[in-house]
Amino acid sequence: MSGRHIALSLLILITSVAAQWSTTMSLSVSAGTIPTLGNVSSSGLRLWTDSSETATLGLAPRVRFWFDKSGEARHLGALSSGVAPYATVVSGTGQVIFEDNGLSIAQPIPLSSITAFFVLRGGIDTGYHPLLGRMDRASGLVVESKRIRSFNSGASNSSGIIGSINTDTILMIRMNSSSTDYASINGGTEYSFSYGGNDSATHIGVIYTSSAMRYLRASLSEVAIWDRALTAAERTSVIRALGTKWGITVP
Repeated sequence: MSGRHIALSLLILITSVAAQWSTTMSLSVSAGTIPTLGNVSSSGLRLWTDSSETATLGLAPRVRFWFDKSGEARHLGALSSGVAPYATVVSGTGQVIFEDNGLSIAQPIPLSSITAFFVLRGGIDTGYHPLLGRMDRASGLVVESKRIRSFNSGASNSSGIIGSINTDTILMIRMNSSSTDYASINGGTEYSFSYGGNDSATHIGVIYTSSAMRYLRASLSEVAIWDRALTAAERTSVIRALGTKWGITVP
């Protein structure tokens, strides 16, 4: 075969492979089957950040940008004031450390019907640890003294004691619109609370309260939020995948 024929054959092969890849990827995305934690469907996935993938973090040298892998472009950005979080590795675990600061979400996330997973380490169990919230009014979710406290335009409600967050922890929160909401740690007992609102979160790690702005003092390794009710099997799959990934013991 002449050099010209060889070059032509290679061109056809490359073009064919590229076309196949493009078609496959297009079908996968459009069908909502992007592989996620525990192979749970990405349908309704609204935010997915992962500190183990350092390429998703924009550092200068602190975190200015945290890429959202959900495909929804809800990337997290540093606040215009205060000290931005920083990325580090503690005992082999990638973490984004928040020191009285938070990150803005590029697009708001409705709170009323989410199933959210946070891999976090709080250091201490006292005080406020805002997870999702707003800077203009008291709406959102915080960890306070081993409980989940929800804020609905100032009105608040707390769960029972879910457990400590002073070690690497998988915190799951599932919101059920006008029904009962639940929170648990590491796949353990779920404790109920009642949010009862329809507001949206605009920030991670910060919430406004009537007395002051509250900021997160903890680390986040991974955050995954679906805007739908995951089945019990799906929730278990996500928790087990996170447990395996981050070395956390789960059922």
